[in-house]
Formats: sequence, C-alpha cells, structure tokens
Amino acid sequence: MTFCLRDYDAYGFDLDNTLAKYKLKDLMRLAYEALCDCLVTDHGYDPKIKDDIDRHKDFVCKGLFLDNEKGNFLKLSHDGKILRASHGTTMLSEGEIKAEYGLDSHWEHFTEAKANVKVNGRDMKFRFFENYFDIPSLVLCAHIVDYLDEKNGKSSERYTFWEDVYRSFGTNYIPTQFAKDGGKFFPNFKKNPSQYVQECSAGVKQWLKDLKQDNKVVFLMTSSAADFASLVLNTILGSDWKQYFDIYLTNARKPNFFINNNSFYTIGEDLSEKDAVTEIHLHTMYGQGNQHVLEEFIKKQTGVEKPKIVYFGDSLCSDSFPASHYAGWDVVLVLEEMEAEGYHPTVKDLTTEENSDEPRRKLPRKNVNLYIDPEEEEYILSKAWGSFFYHEEEDVKHDKHMNTFWGRIVSQYNAIAVPLIEYIAGMPIDHKYSRFTTDVGNTDGFSPAKPKPLLPKLSL
Repeated sequence: MTFCLRDYDAYGFDLDNTLAKYKLKDLMRLAYEALCDCLVTDHGYDPKIKDDIDRHKDFVCKGLFLDNEKGNFLKLSHDGKILRASHGTTMLSEGEIKAEYGLDSHWEHFTEAKANVKVNGRDMKFRFFENYFDIPSLVLCAHIVDYLDEKNGKSSERYTFWEDVYRSFGTNYIPTQFAKDGGKFFPNFKKNPSQYVQECSAGVKQWLKDLKQDNKVVFLMTSSAADFASLVLNTILGSDWKQYFDIYLTNARKPNFFINNNSFYTIGEDLSEKDAVTEIHLHTMYGQGNQHVLEEFIKKQTGVEKPKIVYFGDSLCSDSFPASHYAGWDVVLVLEEMEAEGYHPTVKDLTTEENSDEPRRKLPRKNVNLYIDPEEEEYILSKAWGSFFYHEEEDVKHDKHMNTFWGRIVSQYNAIAVPLIEYIAGMPIDHKYSRFTTDVGNTDGFSPAKPKPLLPKLSL
C-alpha cells in the first residue's frame, strides 16, 4: 500500500508542533513554571512542589498515563499491560507493579482509555500526556505526589490534586487568557515568541505554495485561537502568512470539530469571534466550525464531488484519531520522537544511485538528527521510561513491531509518520511512500525510515 500527496484534492495543516516547530527546552520550562506558579498562587500549594524541570528531564516522556487516585504514572502496552510505572518520581519494580495491579500487571482502566482516546478531561480517573504543552505537568504532578507522601509520612489512599492541576491548565491555556494577559504562559510567550518557536525554512514555504497548484485547496486548521495562532504564524511564516493558505480555521476545538456540528464564527479585526455563519469563503478567517461545512467548501473550490483530504497533525488523540475515524481523511503524523530515537539507513538507502529522483539531503543517514539539537533531544528521550514505540521485554516474538499503547494508535489511524514537516517538504509531491496498515504494531509507514528501536541490529 502506498501514499502519494499528488492523489489528494485538499491539504490541511495543524499549527502547533506541526507547521510550528517549538523549541522544546524553552517551551517546556515556560509551561512547567506557569503551571507551578498557578498552583502556588491560586490554589495554595506549597512552593516546594516546584523544582527546576531540567533536573528531571529524564522523567519527561510522551504518552504516559497518570492513575489519578493512586498517584502512579504508567507506560502501557498496546493490550493494556503496564510496562513501566512510577509512584511520584520513584520508579516501581516489576514486583511492586504486580503487587499494585495484579500478577498480569494489566491496568484496570485500559478498556476505558482505549475507547476514550479522544477524551482527556477533569472527571476521568486517569490522564494521559501526549503534547508538549501538557507533558511538563508530568513532573509537576509527580512532585505533588512526592510532597504529599513526605508530608504525611506515607502514601495516600487516594490522591485528589488532579482537579487543581486541570484548573491550572485553564488559567494558562484557555484562549480568552491571551487577550487578557491572564496566567503566566501567554504573557511570557508574547514577550519574545521567537524564543519558543522557530521560523519555517524557505523550503517549507515554497512547498506550501507548490501544494496549491492544479486547483488544490490548502487550509489551516488549528485549535489555537485566532490571536495566538496569528502570533505564531507571523513568527514562523512572516507577516504575509495568509498567502500560503486558501482559508484559515482557528479555535477548531479538535476533536469536536469532527464530532459535533458547531457553527463557524467570523473573526473580527481584533481577532475575536463575531457572527455565526453557515457557509465559509475563500481567504477568510473563522473560529470553531465542523468538518461537514469545510468539506462543502472544498467541494465547491475543487469541483470534485468527493474530494480526497489529507491532514497533517501531531496529536494522536486530537488529529489522527478523529480525522481518520470520523471524517475518513488520511493523516500524516508529525512525530518528533522518530528523529530523537534515531534511525538507520536500510540496504536500499545505502545503495541509492546518484541519479535517484529523491533529494539526497533527505535520505536517512546513520545517527544523524537534522533538526533537533542535543539539548532538546534530552526532553524527548527517557532512559527511565524507554522508547515511545517499543518495549523489548514485551516482544515475545522478537519481530520488532510497535507494542506500546501509542504505537498501536500510530499505525491504526495514520497513513504515514514523519519526524518533522521538513522531511516531507523536501520530497517531490508525486513521491510514493509505503503506508501503515491497520495490523497491530505495523511499521511500514515511517518515513524516511523506521525508528532505530524497531530495526534489527545492523552492522554498519
């Protein structure tokens, strides 16, 4: 099975951690300090819960679950087994995991978590962390558990701090806070956005223009509100950023964009939402909305009765799952863990001829990270938790298939996965990629190569 950009009538782009490549070290520090300060100032927590996140970067890991009431953090297999766990910041032994969760180490909330990958709210008995804005709260939550245990002289029978952490997310990230300079995150980000997000390359900018040829539609669709999105777009694409898209959709509230029939709202000069509309138009910015009206717009612009749509996003629960499951769109997943964990060239790559039609600068090279600096890598890789994709002790067949919870989501709901937009922007639009199948743990869709933990050991 193959995937080719040329086959699509419309190309949609998420913004944060997709088109916008964040400088993760500075972003995570800002997010962590903003959440900590809110808990101390607004909710009366002891300042001792706050530490330097740099000291605990090995604890940071995308995709962990917090078992709220037990104060435990879990890394899960694709079938619900607890692969690794900690209580607060203290890693648990295999025996301790079995004592807590049973001899089979199967998590009691797995079925619920699997069914509700789109849900991550206040009232659930667990929380997962799968984007770089909320991942720093892992460290914060773990420190709260440590603090409470030390204060009480023992582990609590039931931890109840999660609702306060959830409120601190609202204080710092709710869209209305941007205009009000509320919380700590937006005011500090606004002072110097280029400290936290990097400019898109000339190659990416040209690629976006190239996609618009042949009567294709290129649209922006982000859950960030219009004011924050505009600031980020000005930073990464320049003040003329609107030229790269045919329509601009903000505050999309994914995954609800794909589930509910929310109205579109026009965006005023002050970048706030104004009047509800039932039809959307070219070169206009809107807030909220739904997939059905968007698809009618694409149909009208392209003249194609059933347009094929591909969406680029980074979130497995807000982008990949709903766009694929509800809308039937194909998804290109942007997954920085691919580059951070490394990859090796395959035999085919090593023997590529000089006249290959693939740009050689994009061919996989041994242990080469093109866009992630070493300091940033330290916030993505974790010795404590291991690979995002693979857990060796769980690989009874030694077939190197993805066997983690999120690895299953990667292969099930995405056409292909790339480390960063740069990797696909550097390839011809008519290039054909191998794509994922829905088989559990399938690894065919990784481009330019499979992450190193999924490859047999090579002698290179």
